[in-house]
Amino acid sequence: MRRGYRYLALELASPLVAIGFAVLVGAVVMAAIGKNPVEVYRTMFVFALRRLDSVAIILFGATPLIFSGLAVAVSFRAGLFNIGVEGQYLIGTFLAALAGFALKGLPSFVHLPLVIAVAALGGVLWALLPVYLKVRRGVHEVISTIMLNYIAFSLIHYLIADVFMDKQQGLMPGVGNPLIRLPRIAPSALMPRMHGFLSLFGVDLPNHVYLNWFFPLALLLAGAVHYLIWRTPFGYELRAVGHNPAAAEAAGIHPASVCTKAFLLSGLIAGMTGLSDLLSYFGYMDLDFPKGYGFTGIAVALMGKNSPLGIVLAALLFGFLNRGAEGVQAFAGVPMDTVVILQGVMILSIVVASAVMSRYIRRQERKEALQG
Repeated sequence: MRRGYRYLALELASPLVAIGFAVLVGAVVMAAIGKNPVEVYRTMFVFALRRLDSVAIILFGATPLIFSGLAVAVSFRAGLFNIGVEGQYLIGTFLAALAGFALKGLPSFVHLPLVIAVAALGGVLWALLPVYLKVRRGVHEVISTIMLNYIAFSLIHYLIADVFMDKQQGLMPGVGNPLIRLPRIAPSALMPRMHGFLSLFGVDLPNHVYLNWFFPLALLLAGAVHYLIWRTPFGYELRAVGHNPAAAEAAGIHPASVCTKAFLLSGLIAGMTGLSDLLSYFGYMDLDFPKGYGFTGIAVALMGKNSPLGIVLAALLFGFLNRGAEGVQAFAGVPMDTVVILQGVMILSIVVASAVMSRYIRRQERKEALQG
């Protein structure tokens, strides 16, 4: 086997070995709480993959993670750690919800793209301050983005509860008090589900499945990010700055400019993370809107080794684990915490395996270079 292919095979094998190790650790945990690991894993696979509607739920769950994973990966490529994806997607989602209910009378082909653009713009705006502080003042982006996450959460809480709350909403059956939420988004801004398209191929999904066109959009975005990183001059500069900023500067690349563009692009992608839930499932934003996609996106990017294809696969794996967790909770009596442990061990294993494998490959390449 040629050396390049051998190293590529080792790179690809390391996540699989790490996943196998995590599955083994999960089995030990299940055995420790008195469950049969084989039966639990069988239940997980059968529940998650036996029916097409369950697979569609996995795809729906993976959609926001593809966006957040790509957002994190773009900044990683430039050597930046954008922990602020959490805040950027919350701000983007809020502004999208605002544009969704405040703008009325627009046709769908105008309103929906406009709402998506507003969400992306919101992510960019929330990424401006940390990248400015990084480039102009040397403030580490981890510190500034963590602080901005808290500010975003509190700001949105205030805006939803005290400024834009829908006071005209009717009470839901069984609910004594009105929800603390924004007004409902106009139908012209909602993302259509894929039921009609899939029915052309004989796949009939029930109404409780919310798989929508943001999933193929996320796949297209992953392809676009791959092209950007590996086929464009900016992608070359991005990788050069990420590997060695000093060497990149010596080669005529301006690291500050590349970092600024990469961070803003990361914010742009992050701003769209919550749209699948907002424009398909909820139809409004409230205080209980899903949180944590930004932090999970870090895990997804690490598992996918910052590769768009790897990120898609990692997001699908997370979607599968979350769906499978519902099955093992209901039918095997396994607590959700066990699946969380499995996810944590998997992430840790992949990070360690990736670092060990990268060092081994570098050492081998250096040795072969010295031997001529």
